[in-house]
Amino acid sequence: MKSFTGIIFKKELLEIVRDRRTILTTFLLPLLLYPVMFWFIGSQTADQIEGPSETVLAAGEGAAAAIETILRDPVFADAGIRVVTAADPTAALRDGEADAAVVSLTQDGGFTDLRLIYDPNKTSSSMSVSHISGLLTAYNQVAQSQKLAELGISLSDLAPVSFEAVSLEIESGGEESGAGMFLSMMLPMLMIMLLSIGGMATAVDLFAGEKERRTFEPLLCTGARRTDILAGKLLAVTVMSILSAVASVVGMVAGYLVNPRAMTLGLDDAQGLALPLPTVLFILLIVAATAVFFSGLHILLSTYARTVKEASTYGSFVMIVSYVPIFATMQMLGGDFEQWTAFVPVMNVTGCLKMVLAGIENPLYMMITLLVTVLFVGIVLAAGRYMFQKENIMLRA
Repeated sequence: MKSFTGIIFKKELLEIVRDRRTILTTFLLPLLLYPVMFWFIGSQTADQIEGPSETVLAAGEGAAAAIETILRDPVFADAGIRVVTAADPTAALRDGEADAAVVSLTQDGGFTDLRLIYDPNKTSSSMSVSHISGLLTAYNQVAQSQKLAELGISLSDLAPVSFEAVSLEIESGGEESGAGMFLSMMLPMLMIMLLSIGGMATAVDLFAGEKERRTFEPLLCTGARRTDILAGKLLAVTVMSILSAVASVVGMVAGYLVNPRAMTLGLDDAQGLALPLPTVLFILLIVAATAVFFSGLHILLSTYARTVKEASTYGSFVMIVSYVPIFATMQMLGGDFEQWTAFVPVMNVTGCLKMVLAGIENPLYMMITLLVTVLFVGIVLAAGRYMFQKENIMLRA
């Protein structure tokens, strides 16, 4: 008998594309929201790394003059610190008129002792006091070096250990590679999360939704085999899951172009990656198999559910369970994954993505991950085929 898989697949995709809400939430929102989100994150990161453009420091009348004298040092040039005189510096800080306050300042010869107050509930205040503290530390180091130089002593002579930290790649005569620590921590997590939720809405609508609309029974009565119906719908859900992840990745790339610091939080710079073709193919196969796995799970739960609401509740369980291995490995880097993690679903995919982003080649780990993922895909498909043969499940209402 002729297979209707392709017909059902095209039909479901056409209906999905016609739904403007699906197009908006799946494709347009990630493309618009990520650049906006990254712009805000990057702006905050710039303040944290470079310091705020201006810091208002409230001080009493006597303390203000002493602080102005210190700020004339070249260390504080272009620091953006503005001192304002206040009868009650603490009240000025509390009322938002200042970012930090000096509540006491004493001078004894060439020694100055001051007490800085900040508001821990305000980001601007916390960043400002950190900015001022860093500048004062640099000011102290310069002053110490000058006084030691007058005595004929170098500051480096007082350090008992001189050291330099060098990466293994550079020590071996190569160049550092990889996507950077922050990227290798965050991007795999985001990718798995997107794959786990990308096809959920489609799966819920194609199965539980059809039950509610009373269109599922007529579909089962057509000449199409139930395996054809399952395969066609599974392909549609998988395609939407992958496209949703792709749209989000494109949105993240656009956000990176808007403000690169949002992707690294100023911690490090992403290095170039030169991946061999077999590694790229392995990763693509693993990602595709993972998308099929999550799509199959959502289809199973949506098939069993009576209503869209019930199917959405079941789908949220899949998302929550998938987050456990994701967050468990969030702080791990590519070289931290041991061989046994290749046998743990989701965790092994995260490990592969982190290894690739770190520039680590581990063909055995990737092969085991692919085989384990395909095994679980087979289990999910077998369960789906079994459920499609049971009338008490298919017509459950």
